[in-house]
Amino acid sequence: MSASLHRHPRFIELRDRFREQPEWFTDWKGTFFRFQTVDFPTARDVLSGHGARQHGGRWNPPGLPTLYGSTTDITALEECKANDRYYGIETRSPRLLVAVDARLTRMLDLTDPALRRKLGLTLKELAAEDWRKLQEARKESLTQMLGRAVADAGGSGLLVPSASVHRGVNVVVFPGDRGPDRLTVIEGNKLERMGVKTKA
Repeated sequence: MSASLHRHPRFIELRDRFREQPEWFTDWKGTFFRFQTVDFPTARDVLSGHGARQHGGRWNPPGLPTLYGSTTDITALEECKANDRYYGIETRSPRLLVAVDARLTRMLDLTDPALRRKLGLTLKELAAEDWRKLQEARKESLTQMLGRAVADAGGSGLLVPSASVHRGVNVVVFPGDRGPDRLTVIEGNKLERMGVKTKA
């Protein structure tokens, strides 16, 4: 994590709880979708998480490689447009829809109400913070801290409620060498012909 962000005070507490409660993590297999501009660096390296590492995101502070996606293409599009809506701009550059087949072994499912109760978290609390504003003020948000704690505890990622689509689900993955985890870009050979690197 970037040392310039003021760390959230609950990080050690939650990281240690995640380490002590491996049963909170579950397998997840499925397909998730990403919309991205074709000229953005992550379009050349779909699975790297480089863009989020560089700029930060709702579930990761800058410095932590993170791959974002959604379980439906409609949710993925709305998530892609969220930054435009926030800043009141309109991106007109081409966007590329990428589907990723995922086999992940240690996912923290925050769409599960029972797990949120164990963690003392509510959907309202998770959605309340303006993570962009906090990050600009050099503070780590609650959700960024949660992602960092999961990654530090050896988690593959999180399943989280979409902040843009009612009942939408986002998939947050920390790419890297995590044992049996597998991420495969569907029809990645077509992206290879476009000059896009698709292997993690």
